[in-house]
Amino acid sequence: MPVIDENRLKGNYAASYVAARVSTNCLVRPVAVDTDVGIDLYCETVQENHPFLHFWLQVKSGSQCISTSDGSSASCRFDKEHLQYWSRQPVPVFAALVPVEWPVKEDPTIYVVPLTTFPSHRGQPPCDTAALPSQFVLRPDNQDDLRHFLDKIVPEATAQLECKKGLVASIPQLFPEYVRSYPPVPVWEFEKEILNQIRTTAAMSVLLLHQQGRLCGVGAAFRHLLVCVVEQFASDPHWENPMAQALSYHADGHYDLAEKFYREAKRRIEDDPNVASLPDWQAQAKEIEGLMGRAGRKEPVADR
Repeated sequence: MPVIDENRLKGNYAASYVAARVSTNCLVRPVAVDTDVGIDLYCETVQENHPFLHFWLQVKSGSQCISTSDGSSASCRFDKEHLQYWSRQPVPVFAALVPVEWPVKEDPTIYVVPLTTFPSHRGQPPCDTAALPSQFVLRPDNQDDLRHFLDKIVPEATAQLECKKGLVASIPQLFPEYVRSYPPVPVWEFEKEILNQIRTTAAMSVLLLHQQGRLCGVGAAFRHLLVCVVEQFASDPHWENPMAQALSYHADGHYDLAEKFYREAKRRIEDDPNVASLPDWQAQAKEIEGLMGRAGRKEPVADR
């Protein structure tokens, strides 16, 4: 017969206890047996009797959770690989620390660590593990703690998570109101992502307008604003920047400028060793050459 040690019992108790505690105000779905690779509980908040935001919990228990002498906080060490795994997830991930003596004599406090929005593990931890302290506490028999976590902390973490994509997002609301709120995010740490998102959105939007036959007419004013944004990234080497400018100049009848920027877009593709030999990119360069020819002949741009 298999032997069940004390740590296994503590872990089983902690996961069941956290699930029961959170499920008083939240939908909780335990991860199926033998499929746990770093997530124990899938959770979905309930607001005004409607399911709302998703978040995930990893439960830690026993001696790996170290609480302060006054019980105000706790910490736990996490492997770098696990932190990287959690950082890739599409929803906020929290660790629920449950330091318990065995056998359990009273309901323990749950200490919550934000794993995907914690500032100290931006990038990679300097060591193989990182000790992260709790930032929120769920005291037993205190519904206000739980409601604060579900109604404030989870929505803020959901918005903060968007910053890694270069988006400064407002705190989600079940029923969007006129006034929106934004959580604190260290935008200076995400300078590259934010600027890349602005540039890519503007440039690719112009290319999509071309694909959808909307460069002229009702889409012209929108296009002009997008190109104004692209022009701010003159030193950026990506091909879509001059391509967006070329399409806009072509649509406005500035054929010489259009031809110049088409040529630059084509050159950037052909000079990029990562894509120059790929058939799809060779076809893209061929298409640009055709548009460049139309501009040289002073013919209107041909939308796809």
